Amino acid sequence: MLRILFLIILFFLFSANITLALDVVYPTKQELKINAQSTFFAGNVNPKSTLKINNESIKIWDKGTFVHYMPLFYGTNEIVLEETLNGKTQKTIYTIKRDKPTGISAPILPFEEKVADEILYTKTIKDRATIRKKATKSSKRIVDLPKGVVLYIAGKQGDYYKIDAKGDSQFWIHKSNIEEPVNVTKMFMAEIKTPEHYSDKYYNYTSMAISHPVLYTLEQNHKKLKLTLYNTVSINNPSNKSNNVEFIFEDENQVLGYDVLFEDNKLILRRAKIADKINPYAPLHGIRIFIDAGHGGKENGAMGPTRVPEKDINLAISKKLIKLLKEEGAIVSYSRIEDKTVSLYDRIDMAKDNNAFISISIHANSLPNGKNPYTEHGVETHYNNENAKVLAFIIKNNLVSDLKLKDNGLRKSSLALNRPTNPISVLVETAYMINPEEYQKLQDDKFQTQVAESVKKSLKQFMILLKK
Repeated sequence: MLRILFLIILFFLFSANITLALDVVYPTKQELKINAQSTFFAGNVNPKSTLKINNESIKIWDKGTFVHYMPLFYGTNEIVLEETLNGKTQKTIYTIKRDKPTGISAPILPFEEKVADEILYTKTIKDRATIRKKATKSSKRIVDLPKGVVLYIAGKQGDYYKIDAKGDSQFWIHKSNIEEPVNVTKMFMAEIKTPEHYSDKYYNYTSMAISHPVLYTLEQNHKKLKLTLYNTVSINNPSNKSNNVEFIFEDENQVLGYDVLFEDNKLILRRAKIADKINPYAPLHGIRIFIDAGHGGKENGAMGPTRVPEKDINLAISKKLIKLLKEEGAIVSYSRIEDKTVSLYDRIDMAKDNNAFISISIHANSLPNGKNPYTEHGVETHYNNENAKVLAFIIKNNLVSDLKLKDNGLRKSSLALNRPTNPISVLVETAYMINPEEYQKLQDDKFQTQVAESVKKSLKQFMILLKK
């Protein structure tokens, strides 16, 4: 009798410790506005609970994880979450407002052309002064200029200035990147002298004396690079009246890492030359590779349904990859091997300072409103420059095959970490934090090792391809 009583007491004590535990990670507020056709609810509950959202039973995944896609109607959407456990129910109500489109777009600001005889002079006042194709922040980024580049202004639209550069191209720069333009008596064309060519252990260089830094563009076409200097004349070809000077560079191998530097009244174009020193039997031996574990410290990145932050997963995969690459004889540098804050541009500078030939940034993907986490998931790789496209393609295909994940695409995108032309730069989205199955896998040590092994294999294949 005493034994039965003891068991009953234990049962009630155990039951009392099984509590309702609804934790909604996303949306982050119970009252908010979302102007998209859908959103999703992601979070966790007690694994023994049942969960309903607007009376629809929701699947509970490992560790109590849930993710639910929710269409949104115009007006006010009231969404009720009900967790039930041992006869107890906890309700949480979300109110999401979705406005109807007004059909009124933002007004197009007029272009204010400079006075006909006016010559407006300015200079960039900071590094990474972005030149865009149009007068909007969302338009195509053409080049990032260093501090001190001389520009002439053709007019203004909103907060953007149009640059006076001869030819068909339109170049725009935001006012925050330049000095206030001033009227001068003449346009000072930059003068360049005959290029000089030389090499060192890592690069082929072309150096030319130049009177002042100018706007330039670089276009890659397989083995060729076209460098165009605007508002520039060559003292060796004074008959050129175009105000632009073009150079075509063609190295023996396909174009690898490349960039332009202004140093001591010189313009220097450098091109990586590592392809002729690849050992086909140990293709990563001696290769300089930079590994970036995305986010870190104060920046969590995407947050999974049980509040595991993306930064931790990125770091775990990156540390495994660093170890594997070192075992292959690669010279590996990295942005972090611990949980600390590193700025985007510090990561880029680290890669350059270490003369990295390849840069790989490791991430796990997030999802915006309007997307369905059960259809939008899998592996993505991002490149911006032609010299990184093949590597991004190889990594994506191997991850899809090796990890048995959905192919979510090879993406050309202008992100800070895949924007540099030197080193060859790829950003890898290994899987989605908000997809329940992939989120479980991302936390698994074996899966993380498989990701690292697959990226290592891809790097070896890429180097062997360069050797051919």
